[in-house]
Amino acid sequence: MAFLTFVGACRDGSATPPSDVSRRPNQIQFALTSRKLAMFVVDTARVVHSRVIATLPALVVANEDHTVRVATPVTGRIVALLAQAGDHVSAGQPLARIRSGDIAQVTSEVEKARTAERSAVLNLARSTDLYEHKLIASREIEQARSDADQARAELARASRRAAQLGISGQGIEGDYLLRAPVSGVVIERLANPGLEVRPDNGVALFTVSSLSSLWLAVNVPQRDLAVVHRGARLHFVTDAVPGRAFDARVRFVSDALDPTSRSATARAVIENADGALRVQTSGEAQLIVEDTASSVAIATRAVVTHGDQSVVFVLTAPGTFERRVVTVRDDDGTISTLSAGLAAGERVVTTGSLLLSGEMDRAH
Repeated sequence: MAFLTFVGACRDGSATPPSDVSRRPNQIQFALTSRKLAMFVVDTARVVHSRVIATLPALVVANEDHTVRVATPVTGRIVALLAQAGDHVSAGQPLARIRSGDIAQVTSEVEKARTAERSAVLNLARSTDLYEHKLIASREIEQARSDADQARAELARASRRAAQLGISGQGIEGDYLLRAPVSGVVIERLANPGLEVRPDNGVALFTVSSLSSLWLAVNVPQRDLAVVHRGARLHFVTDAVPGRAFDARVRFVSDALDPTSRSATARAVIENADGALRVQTSGEAQLIVEDTASSVAIATRAVVTHGDQSVVFVLTAPGTFERRVVTVRDDDGTISTLSAGLAAGERVVTTGSLLLSGEMDRAH
């Protein structure tokens, strides 16, 4: 094996030091003492049974299955805000205080119905006693029973109305406490002090959502729709949480394409128990498919272009690297899966492959 030398002037100009590199076609060997070896990092090619076939833009949104938009059931004016956007609230916790005449009206109806019910029950008891002593006719006892039944029904109706408003025992100087129906985070607030509100305008004053489970909205080009279906796997990555991938499963794919982008919207569910993700976080969703046959995966940075071919550098012996032509099946920008050219378990240069390519081509 011939060792090449490089021309370099020694201190006395009479000799050139020997090279620590030897080259053969598609192979390069460094002396084990060469400092250049420290420039290269190798990793092991591994077998995978799934692969990334597309990387799609995605956005984290609130999970509508765990989101409630809170509107007012009474007419009135907001006099105090008791929760702000971003606050964590518990079910039943007050969100706002509303001054409303509806409270006094409903409370009055309940009290009137309760009084009428007591009176009707007492009248029925008296009528029953008189009827048993044959002092009144049967039609009078029947009328007393009817009056008592109607009074009970009216009290039940008024009490249900008060319970629906959630004001049973909570009316304070005519104010209504708008409460959170579920536990979660206030992700939107449209309420402001002084705002006149009524139940028939359909405006949600607060939006409360449990962020332990989120939705991932993904724009799917029509070319990828054949493989995006209910149950498909996604990995979501975002700059907001670097170095971490979130697993998701597709639950819905729209039936119509956007006429401008020619893409469909897919929706997946992401578990977010630790609260790492926030609503409106953007990122990329990697679409993963399962393979019936295994593939070999390596880091994308290990693959370099040599002419019109894709090559990697395989460590075949200490200090010895072989240039190997490979066929790249898929590349998501981080991991490449190969269909030919490399076997699982072989050691491949992942850092310094471009420098190694330059060293190998230097003799040519």
